[in-house]
Amino acid sequence: MILLERSTLLPTSLAHYRWSLVDSTPASGRTFARPLSVAETGFYYDRLFNGTGDMVWRYTVELADPAAQRNAMSVGGMFSEQNVGRTWATLKQYYPLLGSRIEARNDLDAPVFVVAERALSEHLPGEMVVGSISTPEEREEILCRLTRDAPTEDHHVIARVLVLACTAESLGTYELVFKLAHSAGDAASGMTLARSFLDVLSSPPMRVPALAERLEMALPWEALNPTLEMSIPRQRWRRAIGKVTFLNMRRRLSGGHAMPRKTADATYCTPSVTHQLHIRFDLAQSRAFVDFARRHSVTLGATMPVISQMALTRVLHRRYLRGEMSEEEWESRRRQPMHYGGPLNLRPHLDKEWQRKGGLSEIALMVDFYDFTLPSMPTPFGTRRDAGVPRADGAPPFAALLSRARFLYRVRETKRQITRTLEHPLFLEIAQAKHLQVYTRRKRIVLAHWQAVAAGEPLPQSPELATLDPAAPDFVYTGGLSSIGNMAAVLPTNYPLPPDHPLSIKRCCTQLSNADTADSPSTAREAPLGIHSSLATREGAIRIVDNGTYLHSSPMDFFLGNGTTRDHFELILSYDANVYRREDAEEYLRECCGALLYYFGDQDVTARGKL
Repeated sequence: MILLERSTLLPTSLAHYRWSLVDSTPASGRTFARPLSVAETGFYYDRLFNGTGDMVWRYTVELADPAAQRNAMSVGGMFSEQNVGRTWATLKQYYPLLGSRIEARNDLDAPVFVVAERALSEHLPGEMVVGSISTPEEREEILCRLTRDAPTEDHHVIARVLVLACTAESLGTYELVFKLAHSAGDAASGMTLARSFLDVLSSPPMRVPALAERLEMALPWEALNPTLEMSIPRQRWRRAIGKVTFLNMRRRLSGGHAMPRKTADATYCTPSVTHQLHIRFDLAQSRAFVDFARRHSVTLGATMPVISQMALTRVLHRRYLRGEMSEEEWESRRRQPMHYGGPLNLRPHLDKEWQRKGGLSEIALMVDFYDFTLPSMPTPFGTRRDAGVPRADGAPPFAALLSRARFLYRVRETKRQITRTLEHPLFLEIAQAKHLQVYTRRKRIVLAHWQAVAAGEPLPQSPELATLDPAAPDFVYTGGLSSIGNMAAVLPTNYPLPPDHPLSIKRCCTQLSNADTADSPSTAREAPLGIHSSLATREGAIRIVDNGTYLHSSPMDFFLGNGTTRDHFELILSYDANVYRREDAEEYLRECCGALLYYFGDQDVTARGKL
């Protein structure tokens, strides 16, 4: 790799984003760098904004072997500091963004990823923690500290891992906690990180491919657009039309309304106080949901916008019928559409050769965001408040608001909107225009305003936020939505994985012999081969028994996630407690459960999920 003259290259070209050798010494090894893409830069600004966007994943795991349980944290044991260190070093070498750092050269508008070869086999303070906890409350305190109470204290690293023995649980129970900057990953990256960590932890030491080979996979999605093989004039034409198409799409966005909330002039630049609510349905309910979706040829994820709308419809009806909402506000809300947005995994749409080499499992930021609109909420009783309006727990029942047939119609309309987005011939060019024209610029301004307010200084001169976005001034998002589908497809329960498993990084690595281990970096030598050789022959040496996802949300976020974990369907609501009340969030989530049970389960019963 040679140092490239960036100024002569298109900011969207593959050459612009190739890793460059910037230093090489016998003592510290080689150091490589590449610019952050426009999308990555936006999430870099988010992280500087008090840790916004940082992602945390928690996994509760158990050791199956009684002998391994007794010695798990001893020297050479499965969860010993030596073995955890070896595992983390292997992952950083295989996924080099985990061991990178971001340098803002010249100013914040030109950040670069820097990967130092030595840093991939050594660990910074706090990057890897091996310890213990005695209560679930202690675990929650750690999670709150990572995402809310002290979100920036570990920003000297891009990623970190905490391995915590649960002393109050049965012998052999551990909590694994991963934290990752959003500029270097996404939700799919979190599952890859956990899967690879557990697979390597429970397997013999291995040698990863050469660093240069792995860096070639750690590119931004903007550099993996298949149309980069076209001529330069045609690429420019596609980007220009993509920009115009995006701006026209934004101009059509107007109106909308959200959950009852409280905002102020400075809410947009006030870091979110992220709270989270979680519901897990029992097996019978979860299977009923899946059966319903299959019978009607829809996905659970495609139904969630309408589920969310019906939940909010009941919440608002309840407010109005109790006299807590004026007729003017009600009349306005009942005529407004509902706008939703959420992330899309870009990996299947990127360069086919990159996919063939394992890009679908690469740890990197590979998401775009989509918008779609639902018609106004059903209000069949208009402005009536009289006793003739049917009520179930203070609001009209789902059956009186929207029939199952009309529910399915709205679901299919949502599916059509998302399909149109994915199948647009300029899909990736439109995605790039979003970040270049609006998203990243807005994040830069919000960061600057927050820093000015914190320092007691006047707001810096910058374009008005409203002028950046061509959407109408009255445009309001109802909320965010995200579906991870069935996690079993990408995150198996038992480890180690077979060497030929399609999701195992062992397929791309070579196992070290004892002689190889003696010549390997200290992080690989610290775990003797013997214990791993015996464990690697056992199926289910480590088993995942529980998990959780935590996100430091943006200001005003009201974000509903869903997915299936170990055959249980789950809902996770993350919201900004500066803006939304907990009791309102709980009410909304209960209504989501009720909507699922009514429209999917053909039953009108109370959810038995745990809130």
